[in-house]
Amino acid sequence: MATNNNKIFRKLSVLIGIGILVGGIFLSLKLVSKAEPQDTEAKDQTVGESQNRYAKTIKVQNKNSNSILEIRGKLVAKEKVDLFAEVTGILTTTGKNFREGVYFQKGETLFIIDDTEVRLDLKTSKSKLYSVIVGLLPDLEADYSENFQAWYDYVNHFDIEKPIQALPTTKSEREKLYIAARGLENQYLGIKQKEHRLTKYKIQAPFSGVLTNALIYEGGLIRAGQPLGTLMNANNYELEATVSLADAKFLSRGSKVVLYSDVLDKEWKGSVARFGKTMDVKTQTQKVFISVSGSQLNEGMYLNGKVKAEQLDNVIELSRRLVIDGNQVYIVDKDKLKLLKVEVLRYTDNQAIVRGVPEGSSLLQEPITGAYEGMQVRTIES
Repeated sequence: MATNNNKIFRKLSVLIGIGILVGGIFLSLKLVSKAEPQDTEAKDQTVGESQNRYAKTIKVQNKNSNSILEIRGKLVAKEKVDLFAEVTGILTTTGKNFREGVYFQKGETLFIIDDTEVRLDLKTSKSKLYSVIVGLLPDLEADYSENFQAWYDYVNHFDIEKPIQALPTTKSEREKLYIAARGLENQYLGIKQKEHRLTKYKIQAPFSGVLTNALIYEGGLIRAGQPLGTLMNANNYELEATVSLADAKFLSRGSKVVLYSDVLDKEWKGSVARFGKTMDVKTQTQKVFISVSGSQLNEGMYLNGKVKAEQLDNVIELSRRLVIDGNQVYIVDKDKLKLLKVEVLRYTDNQAIVRGVPEGSSLLQEPITGAYEGMQVRTIES
């Protein structure tokens, strides 16, 4: 009897264990089926949030802009001349030393080359001409009496210390041939040539300036063709700068320019003097020359400048990083990005001036990585 009871107990234990196992499996399946929709919903929510990117925007307010062109260039002296000797001789003193840094007024003598020999030769030629004309006076009085008085007055006023005067004008063809046969015209022209050459022994400053280079000293022998130094106007300069072809159209001759030096912390006023007529092939820039004066300026100094360009109407300024493909920008329309075609009028270092964005539009303030037309965004308006 006891044996039968044990068998029944074992069977009941097995059945209960199987029931518990089946119940556990069933309960697990129920829990999984309930959890899956929640996970899917959370996943969809995460995807939606990743697609709705945040976009900082500003409301567009078109305005008129006096655009500013920024330039940089090097100063070059407006008046500068290299001095060369055209004759040979010994350099003599003029009262001022011919040294670098010495200032000369316009018309002041820069240097004198000893001209004693040339001057004596000139006087000799004048004396010979005088003697020839005096010897011809009797014949002129006898054969060409109608013009004798002119030749007689010429001899009376002849002075070898003064520049030679032009020969009297002949009054007949016979008189002209007579004078030519005696070589008077040749002698006269030879004297004029020597007088002109004599002027090359005394060099005067063509403008007020300072010697920036001196290669000779008093008492030294100078030879024809020898470089002597450089004279430069130390007050008038030109800033040689370059501007892009797009910016050049905003400038014209006479445009006012404010120039400044970061080193000296000073400003100077200048104006556009002229434009170069050649373009740099690599950079597509054009030279512009700006006149400027100032005592603290020096040749070779670099200056920055600002030029007020012509007024641009109904434009906005934005970061040039926001310009897409050179002529498009992103605006936000109904929480989506939209590409808008615009007219880019000019670029500065970091900004672009554009026209064509409707008033009140929501314009991106910062670029969005991976942006594309139609992207869903959430706007944060500045």
